[in-house]
Amino acid sequence: MRRSIPRWGLITLGAVVVLGIAAFIPYRLMLTDNLAGKYNSAPSQELLRSAAASIVTGEPVIFTEKEINAYAAYHLEDIQNALSKAEFQPNQMYLTFPEEDTVTAYTPVTWRGKNLGVTSQSRVVYDAANGRLNIEVLQVRLGRLSVSPKFALNRLFAKELPSGVTREDNRITVDIKPYLESEKAVYSGFSLKQFQVRKNGVLFQASSTLSEKGGKIKEQLKDWLGETFTGDPGDLDDLAGQLQDYLKKSGIGRKNA
Repeated sequence: MRRSIPRWGLITLGAVVVLGIAAFIPYRLMLTDNLAGKYNSAPSQELLRSAAASIVTGEPVIFTEKEINAYAAYHLEDIQNALSKAEFQPNQMYLTFPEEDTVTAYTPVTWRGKNLGVTSQSRVVYDAANGRLNIEVLQVRLGRLSVSPKFALNRLFAKELPSGVTREDNRITVDIKPYLESEKAVYSGFSLKQFQVRKNGVLFQASSTLSEKGGKIKEQLKDWLGETFTGDPGDLDDLAGQLQDYLKKSGIGRKNA
């Protein structure tokens, strides 16, 4: 004899099915990474050479997206062992700069054996007066699933914040003043003048006592060449500048010299 299922039983069963589907859809969206394999940057330290050139000459330089992502790939390789026990293990970091003060990041991570494609968009501004980098996280997506920045940051910093980093809701502050006031920075006369996100890159300008030495080298070269040089004075200035650049590339301006 067949028994009919009570109406309340059908309603309960239907609710369980609906809730199961509702939970399954976000899970599938979270594990769907449409950007997987799209970005590949060969590790490189070329960005350090651009930074060294700015420090030596005191002139601003633009770090391109290619330089930044190549260095990010290099740095991630360098710290991979230190991240091996982290809950979220980043496999890659790729940054784009769609407009001024705006950074979009794609960071695929491994979490509990699953691969998640994490994308975010943030407003990044350097506060030169206080030596702080202010980051406001505006959007976060896990795969194709949008989540609140606060929720994502709660998971990322569930245990503790790194040294020098503070956070309030979706705002992160990185204090770089200790580095700027470190013994090495003071000894070299290092000063960070500008660090601004521009469209397709980052404007960087720094100076040190090396900048002053670079100017003195050029003047000394001009004085020395002027004793025997008979051409146009403008050509003399260009030639001294070229010799100065050569000295930087072969010695003082080289990062690993």
